[in-house]
Amino acid sequence: MINTSGETSRFLMQATLGADQALLNSVSQTGILTWLDQQLRHQPKNGRKFEDATRSIWKDFRERLVAEHGASALDGDGNNPALPYKWYFHMAWWDHTLISKDDLLRQRVAQALSEILVISDQSSLELDSIGFASFYDLLYKHAFGKYTELLYEVSMHPMMGIYLSHLMNQKADKQQNIHPDENYAREIMQLFSIGLFELNADGTEKLDAAGKPIPTYDNCDIKELARVFTGLLPAAYQYEWTNSFWAKDYNGYPVGFDDDVEKAYKTVPFIDATKGMVVDENYHDRGAKSLLNGQVTLPGGQKGPQEIWSAVKQLVAHPSTAPFIAKHLINRMVTSNPSPAYVQAVAEAFGKEGNIGATIHVILTYPMQNEVAHTRLSSARKADGKWVQSQRLKSPLQRVTQLLLAFNAQNKSGRNWVLGDDLQEALQMHPLSAPTVFNFYKPDFAPHGPIQNAGLVAPEFELHTAATSVSYVNQMYYWFFGGYLPLVSTQIGSTEQQKMVMEMDPDTLWSYENDALWFDFSDEIAAVGSAAKRDALIDRISILLTGRTSGTAKARIKEAIRQFSNNPEWVVQTIAFMISISPEFTVQEA
Repeated sequence: MINTSGETSRFLMQATLGADQALLNSVSQTGILTWLDQQLRHQPKNGRKFEDATRSIWKDFRERLVAEHGASALDGDGNNPALPYKWYFHMAWWDHTLISKDDLLRQRVAQALSEILVISDQSSLELDSIGFASFYDLLYKHAFGKYTELLYEVSMHPMMGIYLSHLMNQKADKQQNIHPDENYAREIMQLFSIGLFELNADGTEKLDAAGKPIPTYDNCDIKELARVFTGLLPAAYQYEWTNSFWAKDYNGYPVGFDDDVEKAYKTVPFIDATKGMVVDENYHDRGAKSLLNGQVTLPGGQKGPQEIWSAVKQLVAHPSTAPFIAKHLINRMVTSNPSPAYVQAVAEAFGKEGNIGATIHVILTYPMQNEVAHTRLSSARKADGKWVQSQRLKSPLQRVTQLLLAFNAQNKSGRNWVLGDDLQEALQMHPLSAPTVFNFYKPDFAPHGPIQNAGLVAPEFELHTAATSVSYVNQMYYWFFGGYLPLVSTQIGSTEQQKMVMEMDPDTLWSYENDALWFDFSDEIAAVGSAAKRDALIDRISILLTGRTSGTAKARIKEAIRQFSNNPEWVVQTIAFMISISPEFTVQEA
């Protein structure tokens, strides 16, 4: 079935981190459903794609740092150590995002899951990018798999164990005033499974006799579930250097609660943060447990991993989990205000085990036949035989990935090792860099004004402040007219302050001609030789980036390019810039 370009563009904004003209044309011709089925059948060739890439980049820098400074200047013995800091994962993530074309849906879902199952480098975790990459591999690997399996592996991953503090958790010992840490027990319920309030199958809140929402859990449930996540340890010690306090044979040595090693060495950067946590049964609470009014029951006497698996499985099977996770994924991919019918259709696909692949299929196909929002706005319009309207503000990350991919951002070296700091500073967003476990924005956030007055939510608007909105426009100006795209670093630091890391100075990095990113506008520049061709190009780029053409926006663009229509490069840059900062681009339709 052939789909229109507008229909395909709207779909690809939901299903990918960005599409270029070639992909838009291809999917329009082969059909959305055919492409979707092909993508859902994608199987990763390597279960450690991001870990291996991050290791490779870190190894490259590590070898050059040692060659330049010597290991003794980098080993942390009286100095700041050179470690696989967060930037090496950033580089691996961006390199994959800008280059890989066969796993576009898997990339999109993994990124969406990273905003639900949150860990962040705004913490001590920034010391271990390889651990970050290992965690991201879980999201990537299970993107079309079972949520039960994903949530279990997430629960057992040391990076999550450190971030939500159930690593080194011990069963209660009243004599020593030891109590299980409750942080992860609370968040696995509140954020990763059942949510705060009991839900109907369509995502609406269940109400008690007084008309009030019914809490899914209370403090007693948190305390009971905390007993499950006890006895957890890193699998082994691991450190980058041999020095006065770290011998080579310490690496790979099992971690123990009572191994006479200080607790400070049982976290990053001194552990292997890529291997799942292990359970010391002597510190695991093996008593019977019951919570959520008997909806989660654990008989006791089970080994730690078995009990954690059982607890996770029962949490995922809880009636509130399917609509809770379904709604979150719909929010990240399609609309901020899904109709109850949409949520219910997706929740049914999710089921009791959390079939993510089936869930994604319904999330992306439901809009082809149905209105997805629970309120039709006055600005709704008919397109391709159905009602279409604004659904969500694109996140800052989605906007920049869409633009970088639309215009084939690339460099001569082929190493797209984007640092990410400049993007994060300007837009307050970067993968695995949320300020808290609650993500970058609250799911119930509504900006003051018409959206709030209509009883709607718009989470991404929490990042759309006076500062970030101006910063975004400035960023686009630098990108399209100055050629100052996101910073790429393939060189070690050139100053004493950057002795332990890569080069970070913007002016220095942009001066490296082989590494600096640039947009490939060759096709666009060749297509603006006449007024008719310029009109056609405006339409083409508008459809690619927004899913439609706007007469008002087109008139503004034509007026802007009129004065320098004899300069093809300026014409193309102006068209791309004006569309990239337009409401039509920044707000996603469905």
